[in-house]
Amino acid sequence: MGGTTGAARRVVGAFVPKRSTLRRGSDRIEVGARWLLLLLGLLLVPVALAAGSDVTARLAPQVALQQAERHAVRAEVLAAPTDGSPDSVTGDHRAPVRWIAADGTPRVQDLRVTSTARRGDARVVWLDRQDRVTVAPMPPDRPAGQGFLTALFLVVGDLVVSLLLLAALRWFLDRGRLRAWDAAWRRFTGPDHEFPR
Repeated sequence: MGGTTGAARRVVGAFVPKRSTLRRGSDRIEVGARWLLLLLGLLLVPVALAAGSDVTARLAPQVALQQAERHAVRAEVLAAPTDGSPDSVTGDHRAPVRWIAADGTPRVQDLRVTSTARRGDARVVWLDRQDRVTVAPMPPDRPAGQGFLTALFLVVGDLVVSLLLLAALRWFLDRGRLRAWDAAWRRFTGPDHEFPR
């Protein structure tokens, strides 16, 4: 429990540091940058949610159309993949597959199969309204998933960019602080003594 409160104190202290006469101008710049990036991140959340909703809304009709226009039929593999060798272009294994079309006629076509496919194996074939072979429709939950991933990508991307900007600012400010310490040390000890690192 104490570790959690300590972490919470550090987070609050990063945005609301205790008053101190030792605070430098660079410390105020660093805290101001944290507040600015936090506010920009909070403003980005509704934008990310709107972008995710837009992706969901644009993808939903496509998914509904695919679900309505495509149907699955049970098919049978007529032979093992020829010589067990994959297609030279795609690397896929192909074999003749037979199914019954909507009009009752048998259809045979070379389709993709697994490398272990054998004669008589069952295979699902997706067809469009014209009984042409097509790919399976997108699942019904795809629009919501894509929308969520879009919003998450924007929020996480903003967080990563903010942390990188803060790290770069901190590096730049630390260099200035070290130069100030060097100058103060030389005033105290004389110009020939360097500040011990």
